[in-house]
Amino acid sequence: MKNTTSTIAFLFFLTSCIETSPSSGKRIISNQNNNPVTSFEVDKELENKALSKTDRASAERVLLKAEKAFNENPENEFNIINYGIKLANLGRFKEAISLYDEGLTKFPESHKIRRYIGQQYLTTRQFDKAISSLSEAITYANDSPPIIETENSYLKYNRKTIYNVKFNIWYYLGLSYYMKGNYDKAISSFRKCEKYTNNNDLKVVITNWLYNAFAKIGNLDLAEAEIMSIPTNMRLVEIKSRKYHDLIMLYRGLVTPSILTKRNGIDADVGYGIGNYYLINGKVENAISAFNRVISTEQQERIGYIAIEAELAVLLGSQISDS
Repeated sequence: MKNTTSTIAFLFFLTSCIETSPSSGKRIISNQNNNPVTSFEVDKELENKALSKTDRASAERVLLKAEKAFNENPENEFNIINYGIKLANLGRFKEAISLYDEGLTKFPESHKIRRYIGQQYLTTRQFDKAISSLSEAITYANDSPPIIETENSYLKYNRKTIYNVKFNIWYYLGLSYYMKGNYDKAISSFRKCEKYTNNNDLKVVITNWLYNAFAKIGNLDLAEAEIMSIPTNMRLVEIKSRKYHDLIMLYRGLVTPSILTKRNGIDADVGYGIGNYYLINGKVENAISAFNRVISTEQQERIGYIAIEAELAVLLGSQISDS
């Protein structure tokens, strides 16, 4: 009875806090006065929540170097992208988007700038704009090589770069469709990612989202086939990839949600995976409880948190428009 009461109270709270805009596909969150908060106001809220104090201090030092390089040569595409990344690392997404918009006036056919602006539109819940920018990035990328991204690291444990531009274009496009509930297009985009999946980390990342997307359309056979391709032991570079590997082991029934929570804490990406695992298995109250634990934290810039918002919008009967 206690769990049921908590669930009802939680749903009532969410009903007053989460809305969607059917015309723009943009997630709109209401503040305590029930006034809509725009995506850029969400961006302002994210600014002081993205990093721990230690990581923030490190990121701020790196930002100063990137800003200096940009000011010395603002016509350099790398400097524009690098400066924008460092702004985004601090949660200053609005400034990063403005910088990239200005960069496109200098490099109007840049697929690399569009890749990053698309990511920031996704982070600030502007899904239709993300889809538009990333689709344009695909067009302009055309036959260009899948350049390794070397400017996205600022933490000591993230020394080895594993991503490439073309993977990330398709990846964030797939995520943008996923957040809008367009799972067929998400699957199509994630499939395109596989062409640029050249290491274990990328394989684990994309397999996790393919499993989720196939499960959403009710194709559990294909969903299971995806995760069965991932061995129980893999050499992985990134912490994020290890978390997705943990989730894949959960989906396969090799670990339990409690083990993952103990191992990863209240992590947004893991929390979304656990909640989605419960949904797939028909345990809605358990899913809402898992989502609730993440919603109460300050991880709004994380993909898992954004996915939880989208999931709760569906559970509450809201809708997100399709492009």
